[in-house]
Amino acid sequence: MEDIASKGKGRLMAVVCERVLNHEGQERWVRLAYIRPASGIEWSTAVGNISLAP
Repeated sequence: MEDIASKGKGRLMAVVCERVLNHEGQERWVRLAYIRPASGIEWSTAVGNISLAP
């Protein structure tokens, strides 16, 4: 998978719904994708930011 925002590539490990707070302290739920590159250090990104890597 590729993270469009960071241009990072890796394996999609999970898609989860997480509760987050915005800058005003309001709570909302977001869908996050966790991607693991060859280095093994995962990062998260919005589900809308992922695509199949070429």
